[in-house]
Amino acid sequence: MKRTNNQETHPRMQHHETHVDAMDHILAAEEEIVPSSGFVAATMERVHEEAAAPAPIPFPWKRVAPGLVLAAGVIGWSAWEAVRSAWPVLHEFAQSSPQIPLAAMPALEEAGWVALAFAVSLGSWMLSMRLVRRSGMM
Repeated sequence: MKRTNNQETHPRMQHHETHVDAMDHILAAEEEIVPSSGFVAATMERVHEEAAAPAPIPFPWKRVAPGLVLAAGVIGWSAWEAVRSAWPVLHEFAQSSPQIPLAAMPALEEAGWVALAFAVSLGSWMLSMRLVRRSGMM
């Protein structure tokens, strides 16, 4: 569409310009807002009170830091000892394979299919609920 200097532009642009002119007219006609007589004095009084208030007490990091370091050390040492003491048991368990009786295999296969169906159903339900919440229907 070729643009000209006269008002023969797109109808949507004409509506926008008319709307802007109407808003300018409304805003120009409004009265100036003046605060009440005691508002400025009360506000400045609160500002001066806040400025005169003492600074907040800082958190005593110098006293807490040694305790945090000690706690981290104890947790780390405990984890190391737990892994070190469990290592032989884990190594022995990894070398032996569990024995599943052949009679239990069909039941385990069926249980696997049921678990898979449950997981797919749960996943689709969770996805649909998330989409419903995002759309604002719920």
